[in-house]
Amino acid sequence: MSVINWVSCVPEDDVESFTERSEERRQVFKEAATRLPTTELSPLVWAFLQVGDLERVKLIAQNEVSWMSVKDNGGDEAPLEYKAKDAVLLWKQRLEAKLMTTMGSTPTPSKRSFSGAFSGRSPLSNQSPISPLRSQVASPASETRTRSGKPLGGPAYSPQRDRRIAERCKERDQGLCVVSKLGAVDACHVYPWCAFGGKDQNRVARFWGILRMFWPEDKVDSWYGKLFRDDRDDEPKATETVENMLTFTSTLHRFHSEGAFALRPIRMSDDKTQLELEFHWLARAERDSSVKMNLLEEPLSSRDRDGAGGGFQFCRFDKARSTLVSGTKFTMTTDDATNKPLPDPGLLELQWHLQRILAMSGAAGWKEEDFDHDDPGTAVVDTPNVSQWLDD
Repeated sequence: MSVINWVSCVPEDDVESFTERSEERRQVFKEAATRLPTTELSPLVWAFLQVGDLERVKLIAQNEVSWMSVKDNGGDEAPLEYKAKDAVLLWKQRLEAKLMTTMGSTPTPSKRSFSGAFSGRSPLSNQSPISPLRSQVASPASETRTRSGKPLGGPAYSPQRDRRIAERCKERDQGLCVVSKLGAVDACHVYPWCAFGGKDQNRVARFWGILRMFWPEDKVDSWYGKLFRDDRDDEPKATETVENMLTFTSTLHRFHSEGAFALRPIRMSDDKTQLELEFHWLARAERDSSVKMNLLEEPLSSRDRDGAGGGFQFCRFDKARSTLVSGTKFTMTTDDATNKPLPDPGLLELQWHLQRILAMSGAAGWKEEDFDHDDPGTAVVDTPNVSQWLDD
C-alpha cells in the first residue's frame, strides 16, 4: 500500500478553528479600544475583524481612519460599512446595495484601481499595486442581448456557463452530495458565478478590494488567479473550472447560501487526488442590520454544534448514518486530478471566511431592504429593479 503524503491547507491556527477568538486577537482589540473614540461598529465590519488575517487586523487597529471610511480614486469617501454590505450581498448573490452618499453629491465610479485600502496595495503601506480588476465600458456593437431583445450587462450578468464543467464536477463526486452523500445533486460554485460580474466590474473590484484590506496580498492574488485570467490589455476573463465547484443536494445548497454551514479545508494529498475537509455548523446570529456591535464582543463558537438552529440540521449518509457535528472530517477523492480536479483549497478558504462573516454578522437572515438601511442625511442612488435583473 502506497504512503499518502499530505500537504496542510488549514486557513488559520487551530486555536481559532471554531471561530473562537485567540488571546492575541483579543489583546489587539483591547488595546485598540483604549485609543478609539468609540468601539461601536456595524455588524459586518465587526465580523470582518473577527476572521480577517490577524496581521492585517493589527494594521487596521493601529489606524482608526482605515476602518471608519475609505476613498476611491475619484476622491469620494464612503463608510466601510457600505463597502462591507455590498461585498456580502455579492457573496449572497443579491443585487447591489444602494450607494449611500452625502446629500447632493454624485458618486464617482472607480475606473481602474482603488486607493488606500481598496487598491492593489496593502493598507498603510507603499507596496506596488498588483493587477486589479479593470472596468471598461463595452461599445453598443459588442453588447449581446436577451431573447426578449434587451441588452445584457446588468449587475448580475455573467459570461455563459459551461455545462461540461458541471457534468465533470458531478462525475468527480460520483453523483453524490459531498456533505450528505445523497443523490439528486446540484453542481454548485464555491465562488458565486454571478460574482464574476460580467460588465459590472466596478462592483467585483470593490469586492476584491475589501478582501485585500483584510487578507495578505499574496493570498488574495492566489484566490483571484484561480478565478480570473487577466489579459492585461483586456478585461479580466472569468474562468469556469471544476476546481470552483462542489456537489450539494438542493437542501444543502440552500443551507450553504443561508450561511448555515461552512467547509474548512484541512489537507490535500500531494498528488491532488484526496482532499480532507472539516464540516462546521455556524451560529447564525439574529440581529437587526442597524444594531451596532461592540468591538470587544466575542463571536459565538461553532464547537460541538449539531445544527445551525431554526431547522438547519442534517445527517451524513455514508457507511453509517451519522449526525453532522461541527468538526466532522471527511475526504473527497478524484480518479482524474487533471480533468476532474478536486475543489481548490484556496477557494474553499475564501468560502470558509465569508460564510462565517455571513453567519456571525446576522446578514444571513437579513432581507434585501435591511442591507439598504438609510441613515438620515443621505441620498440614495437607485440600482436596477429585480424584474430587470431577472430578465437580463
